Amino acid sequence: MSAFSPLLIICYDPEERLNLSTLASGLGYPDAQIVVGGISDAIAALNSRAVSPDYLIIDIADKSSEVFADLDELSLHCEPKVRVVVIGSVNDINFYRELRARGVSEYCARPAKVSDLRNVLLQSGHESAHSAPAAKKGTVISCMSAASGDGASTMAVNLAYCLAEEFDQPTLLIDMDYQFGLIAKSLDLNAPFGIRELFDFPERGVDDLLVEKMLVRYGKNLSIIGSPHELRQLPMIRPELIRDLISLLRTKFSYVILDIPHIWTGWTSASVTYSDHVVIVAQLWLRSLTHSSRLLAIWQAIGISENSISLIINRSGAKFKEAITVQDFERITHNKIEAFLSNDIKSVVSAESKGKTLFEIGQNILLQQQIRQFTQSILARKGADGKRSGNSQMSGGRINLLTFLGKKSG
Repeated sequence: MSAFSPLLIICYDPEERLNLSTLASGLGYPDAQIVVGGISDAIAALNSRAVSPDYLIIDIADKSSEVFADLDELSLHCEPKVRVVVIGSVNDINFYRELRARGVSEYCARPAKVSDLRNVLLQSGHESAHSAPAAKKGTVISCMSAASGDGASTMAVNLAYCLAEEFDQPTLLIDMDYQFGLIAKSLDLNAPFGIRELFDFPERGVDDLLVEKMLVRYGKNLSIIGSPHELRQLPMIRPELIRDLISLLRTKFSYVILDIPHIWTGWTSASVTYSDHVVIVAQLWLRSLTHSSRLLAIWQAIGISENSISLIINRSGAKFKEAITVQDFERITHNKIEAFLSNDIKSVVSAESKGKTLFEIGQNILLQQQIRQFTQSILARKGADGKRSGNSQMSGGRINLLTFLGKKSG
């Protein structure tokens, strides 16, 4: 645990430490500082830090009005930017209003659910970053392979192209694989800047000028942010950088497709967490099954809804005997397979050799039809009214306490 982490958690009950640690990791803060104790311990932790946290989660147990004086004292040691979330057992709307009046971002019922706390911090992040009216916020979709080589990049490229050119949606595709990403090269694009402009120089922050510098155009509605051509050491990437990038891109594109490398770090976790939908691409073999189970388990632990995940089997119907049956794959992962992509290596290689997508090399290709059908399901999720169906379960940042009151007062 690090005293430099943007997230500081004060945990009243030692038994809750593991749950809160899981939450922190899911939000992209595996090094979150977690202190067991009360508000006095929170003050001591704040005073001992060289850098103030961005978020403070504090458990007050069953304390009620007597906690106000302690919170007033705590406020003297908090920088204005710190967003405070309080966890407690008191069921009273006036108590909640007093907390809000003191600058507390949210109050959650104890024991806190991982999904509730996650949504509070997500809401805080969106409010603090580049925001826009809800009607102008696009949908963010992360694509990740269960095992390296399972085909998430192929899926991401063709999903983005289908959304942009076949369904006329302004779309951005980002190659997040800083070291081994080949999206720009596979489409014969010259992308001299790309994602390295953000990852190599994070101190510049995220703004419109940087985004325009990073992207290249591909067709009428598709833009692409590529990865470096040369092999580089992966720099330290903070989760809040990913949050700010996604928050800004939502305001510019109807769809943002993230091609996530097959690694699990704080920043890849943040990419998935801040997405509205996650596509996991696997094959019917043991390695993919094992890794799918692990990824799906951690995504569930950090509060990502099962409805926000699509499990896709690639290279279905291969000539070699598939080691795992569909039934066993679904039973072990506890997830239904949503789509199957045929084993058409010939078309994939043909598209890559021509620097094109699958949709540009001919008609009546089965893979085209399968990806188009999946794209239609993505569009249907967003709905005719344009509202995003993503992970957030909040409305105005107050659902947690109101739901809590409704359960006990009804």
